[in-house]
Amino acid sequence: MKKTRILAVLAAMTMGLAVFGCKAETETETEYVDKIYAEAVTFTAEDAGDAGVKVAMATKTEGAAIYYTVDKSSESLKYSEPLTFSKDTEIKAFAVKKDIENSPISVAKVSIKTKTITEKVYVCAKCQKEYKTAQEAIDCCAETLDTTAPADVTEPVAAAKDSSVVLTWKDATDEDIFGCLVSWKAESQGRALVALEKDSLIAAKGQQGCVVTGLTNGTKYTFTVKTMDTSGNTSAGVTVKATPVAVDSKEPLKIDLSVPEAKSNTSVTVTVNVETAAEKIVDVVYKKDGSVNAATLLADADAKKAEQNSAGNKKWTFEITAADETANGTYTVATLDSDGREEAAQITIDNFDFTPPAKVSISAIKDVYSSDNSSITLSWTNPADSDFDHVEISYTSTDSTGDSKRSKAEIVTGTEKIFEVIDGNKAYYTYYIASVDKLGNKSNEVKYKVSVNKTVSNVPEGFVEIPSASIDGTESWTPSSEVFVKGRNLKIASFYMSDHEVTRGEYKTLMGKDPSSASAYDKDGNRLTGDDNVKNNPVNYISWYDALVYCNTRSINEGLTPCYAIGGKTDPKDWGSVPSSSNSTWNAATCDFTADGYRLPTEAEWEWAARGGESYKYAGSDTIGDVAWYKENTNNTGTRDVKTKKKNAYGLYDMSGNVWEWCWDWYDSISGDTASTGPASGSLRCQRGGSWNYLAHYAQVAYRSSISPGSRSSSCGFRLVRNAN
Repeated sequence: MKKTRILAVLAAMTMGLAVFGCKAETETETEYVDKIYAEAVTFTAEDAGDAGVKVAMATKTEGAAIYYTVDKSSESLKYSEPLTFSKDTEIKAFAVKKDIENSPISVAKVSIKTKTITEKVYVCAKCQKEYKTAQEAIDCCAETLDTTAPADVTEPVAAAKDSSVVLTWKDATDEDIFGCLVSWKAESQGRALVALEKDSLIAAKGQQGCVVTGLTNGTKYTFTVKTMDTSGNTSAGVTVKATPVAVDSKEPLKIDLSVPEAKSNTSVTVTVNVETAAEKIVDVVYKKDGSVNAATLLADADAKKAEQNSAGNKKWTFEITAADETANGTYTVATLDSDGREEAAQITIDNFDFTPPAKVSISAIKDVYSSDNSSITLSWTNPADSDFDHVEISYTSTDSTGDSKRSKAEIVTGTEKIFEVIDGNKAYYTYYIASVDKLGNKSNEVKYKVSVNKTVSNVPEGFVEIPSASIDGTESWTPSSEVFVKGRNLKIASFYMSDHEVTRGEYKTLMGKDPSSASAYDKDGNRLTGDDNVKNNPVNYISWYDALVYCNTRSINEGLTPCYAIGGKTDPKDWGSVPSSSNSTWNAATCDFTADGYRLPTEAEWEWAARGGESYKYAGSDTIGDVAWYKENTNNTGTRDVKTKKKNAYGLYDMSGNVWEWCWDWYDSISGDTASTGPASGSLRCQRGGSWNYLAHYAQVAYRSSISPGSRSSSCGFRLVRNAN
């Protein structure tokens, strides 16, 4: 048994449990004493074959009882024999013995796949912090003294049932409430039962009720409910009385649940038909994932009331409204009739459908502009979703003054639409196409540009257009390539690439900070200081994760569709802090390559752009000093202003040297089967182009490098691209 020298207060239990036989009231002392705790519960697991996993629990404290809950249930059970689980399960358990303090909570996760306990932690009573050892959990808040009694519960009600009573109440509003200590006595006993006797339990905070079973019909009972706080202090208590009543078992209560088959993205109505010999139905409640014990669900303060829907009182309904598909699942319905009969039934709802149809593939969109007819004809292939209904199309036009107001969306049920009265003086028209299903669920829009006046540039300021390429894997490359390898068939759509690496000024303007750690210099080697002077040097000390945040933040600020999503969210404000080392959640980021926002180039896009349609060793020349800042001409001192060396044939500066540039791809050897966006997984992300503190070899257009996506250094920067269509 563990001992801790602390101020003696009742040890608060550390789970939201309703535990039979836990400690009742105690005198609070203020002097220091040795406080003794029961040993923590341990778990052992063994393979139970097709049945799943068998889990045994034990404590080293002789004579202690173990109480446990499964998957965060609000009521606990006393452990008596090993349990068998057929699905992944979380178990919480602790040991209780009279006159010593409860053990900390042991939490174990059972894996069906491995047939083992995959994780075990211990939880502190007051603050719910998790620890790797039981002693740490005991010591966490052990010296916190609180002797103030909490307030009592309000509105206590006792409803008599067959051999049981359902108690309900409203919890006190104290911030440190742990739960409610419930005890009861038969009127003939003349006393309330003490801790560890069978006639007491603890209801978890928020449960606001419990079911007391095993009572004698016809006997009047007095129930006392006391609020308990996390320090073990209890309120004075409130009392209610009730007498359990017998129910004729020959007259069962039956529930029939039904729901329409139609899918919905708004609401679903469940019909409850009740069959009973009683005069009327007293109550019908329901709850998603609610207890299958009717009495428990009827006492659950979070259960919702159904509505009576017939004069005979035997038909009830309730409506489930939903904002997403989490509303699907199993709903439990509990019914109570006027004779005290209770019954529960379940129904599985899978009617809610918020999944939009697939987007129209941008590669499947075709356009024909006719200057003679002043029209644009769009054609496309509709998605194959079984519930697809139509597309909605709107558009803007763009000239030197900017974008026009967006048109009203038009509904198109076919696969072609002719847009007339096209203004030939506009640079281009942008069409926004969304797929819609029969329920009205709408996909994200696909943006598609159609050039009209070729004399007006569509290219964003500071970017150049990189031409498309079809590479079938039979080409010969000079210098040789590890990306454009034999048998790798690549189609690179035209795209816009920034003619320079993201600068310190651009980064600070958007992100509010400049993380750069490299010293800044001008092209003549003069050291630069101060924001105004260093603003044209490339930003550095940037991780791959940092680059994704910048891309989406800039896209959102400019009204573009963000390319990246982490955990299904595209706003970096929802992503949390940027990790400083490799992170599985951030590594699972996805990229929507059809979006019009900013992103990193793929490695194939980067190398295609760096080569510039030429055969130079470096980006724009075989003479490195003409096009790159690297170790020899920087004297290993720091970065230089962008765009101070010669550009390549596509108009790109610093594709060789200055800072390494992040690419989207995971790093691995490339084969003919490698996707155009790179390997499906990995541990390192690609970087290209060399840096101010690396030798000339690293600045070659064909040289590949890699680093952990969470890494930052004075040589790491990035460059932006956008889709051209």
